[in-house]
Amino acid sequence: MSRVARKKGKKILQTLLCVTLLTVVAVLSILLAKHLTNLPSQEVQGNGTDTQTFPISSGVISDSATNGSVSVTDSSTQSTDISSTKTQSASTNKTSDKTSDKTSDKTSNKVTDNTTITTDSVGLDENAGINPDGSFDFSSWNLILLNPDNPLPDNYKIQLKTINLNGKSRQVDVRCADAFVAMVTAAKNDGITLYLRSTYRGIQLQTTSFNAKVQEYINKGYSKAEATAITATIIAVPGTSEHHSGLAADITTPSYDRLDSGFENTDAFRWLKEHCAEYGFILRYPKEKTDITKIIYEPWHYRYVGKQAAQIIMSEGICYEEFVAKYGNQ
Repeated sequence: MSRVARKKGKKILQTLLCVTLLTVVAVLSILLAKHLTNLPSQEVQGNGTDTQTFPISSGVISDSATNGSVSVTDSSTQSTDISSTKTQSASTNKTSDKTSDKTSDKTSNKVTDNTTITTDSVGLDENAGINPDGSFDFSSWNLILLNPDNPLPDNYKIQLKTINLNGKSRQVDVRCADAFVAMVTAAKNDGITLYLRSTYRGIQLQTTSFNAKVQEYINKGYSKAEATAITATIIAVPGTSEHHSGLAADITTPSYDRLDSGFENTDAFRWLKEHCAEYGFILRYPKEKTDITKIIYEPWHYRYVGKQAAQIIMSEGICYEEFVAKYGNQ
């Protein structure tokens, strides 16, 4: 074979090799693309702004804080459930003042046991708990009795709404949310700033707190029975705190942002005592009624019952237990 022929044959062979290599690369690229297309999609999960946990600090000697001058951690209320915590959008012990009150009218589908977080707007029912004959219906949501002898019913369902007042984001029962807004707004118009320090709290966190306090006394040498009895005078037995209902709030003011009896010396307390009934709220634990309520005097703790009931309770100077005893048998 001549030199020219050999050279020509070599070029042809090189060309064939290049074509073959390019073909292989193309086939592999096609196979790889098909493989990637068939991979299952992955959903990235993160913390939602509508689900939160709620710190608790409640007691029988004090339904809102441990005995003494104790600040309750600010948290978007309020809790999660009637017996469990929800996914956190802020850690349990950190302040969370971010709003989760969306502009949507849709109800969140995040439900844990008996608690639903909602963004719905529910108008205030001025006649809730009032029978046609004018008597009170104590089976109504707003007239439920909660105290050491009357725990929250197992079938009690709560629908919570986040409200944002004076820079604080809190959760309350959706049915009385408008009443909270109206009262805080009215106070502000009168030059009084009200902080909702603690509103809804769930039972699971309360149980954790209660058990921790029991263990604290056991570590000091008390028997379990003694430790439990002492703890029950400091922290409400889980399931009996008004905060579980979403109807109650611990309220302070910038000049006195503490939960102790000194709050009674503030303009905020004086305004609340004079006007709270106008919006359906009562001073839940009066000074002179501790033997009946089994809770110490808490000038900062207010509970929604509805305007008619509130006006009777505040004008007659009675506690809620006395109101139920007096008007529950009519």
